[in-house]
Amino acid sequence: MSTQNADGLDQGLKVGLAVSIQGSSQEEFAASVATSCSGELWLELSRPCLKVPFQKGERVRIKYWNEGSIVYCWDADIIQIAGAGYQHVAITLRGQGITIQRRRYYRVNAAIPFSFSVIDAAEAHLIGKKVSTAKTQNISVAGLRFETSLGLKAGDKLEMNFRLPASQVVKAVGWVVRTEAVPKKDKVLSAVALKFLQLNEEHQMRLMEFLAQSCEETTSQPTQNTGSQHPQPNFYQPIGT
Repeated sequence: MSTQNADGLDQGLKVGLAVSIQGSSQEEFAASVATSCSGELWLELSRPCLKVPFQKGERVRIKYWNEGSIVYCWDADIIQIAGAGYQHVAITLRGQGITIQRRRYYRVNAAIPFSFSVIDAAEAHLIGKKVSTAKTQNISVAGLRFETSLGLKAGDKLEMNFRLPASQVVKAVGWVVRTEAVPKKDKVLSAVALKFLQLNEEHQMRLMEFLAQSCEETTSQPTQNTGSQHPQPNFYQPIGT
């Protein structure tokens, strides 16, 4: 793991960007950047809160994964909380941010079985729902994509358990960043793009090793002569390529 200075706001904290914000309570809240001006940022939490989530002057950490699976972190101070449900939070950054996990990662197009439970949702009746037969369409250390019949919405939070080969288990918490309707023959499913919010170091390493091994095994397989002039598709591709 390496740690470097981030290159200011232009490196990541742009208007519309999906981020997380964590304060002294250690709870992470999904949010997006609403406005940015002269070092002051307004974030909009994805869900209203029943009580004030932060205190004025409280130090918080802002975090997001970019498409290359690099984690960018900024320390900031809360300067104002406004709006119904305390959803609008103004912060000022404490100097430059840092980057961590600056490595080359892979997004694998593979059907990995996992189960999940909904721990926060815009639709109250979905909270507590459990699905034991989900499968990923693709996955990286930043997040994943999958399809479900549940009507999930951006900002919903899931707790997940992945079953990797060799009986390895990876546990993570993530939140939905976008959904898209996918018509099927007799029903409509939702394609869900999800980013990890919480993935501890041990489980992150398990996932990284699985992704790296999957890519190595695929790229080392000999190409079969099928009589076609077109190359066989490689289902495991480095992110950003």
